[in-house]
Amino acid sequence: MDIMNHYGNNYNKPEYSFDYVDKKLNPTLTKVQTIICKTEDKELLESFLIMIQKSSGSANEHPADILGGIFICHPEIVEEELKGKFKDKMIFDNLELGFLNITTNLPLDNKLKNLKNRMYKLINTL
Repeated sequence: MDIMNHYGNNYNKPEYSFDYVDKKLNPTLTKVQTIICKTEDKELLESFLIMIQKSSGSANEHPADILGGIFICHPEIVEEELKGKFKDKMIFDNLELGFLNITTNLPLDNKLKNLKNRMYKLINTL
């Protein structure tokens, strides 16, 4: 959580540039996804969403991909957060981008179709 908090609070400062993102932030975010998918840790998800908000404008797509991955493993907790205090167009855009990035090369089976419909239903609540 420290790495996400530091990045969110210091986004755009030189010491949090590409090397920091590639070597520290992105590997941490991958671990965050693993933890949330295993434990449904809502506090960790909330910290992650705060970091996304604070780093708005970043060209790094990894946070979007992580959000898409968390949605795939536990759509209900993502929906809960995005219907509440994180009802934010920028976060919804990240969800859509990440979900589409992850699923682009996957076969469109019923599970994926249902998740995609569920995601767009959530996005359309904005």
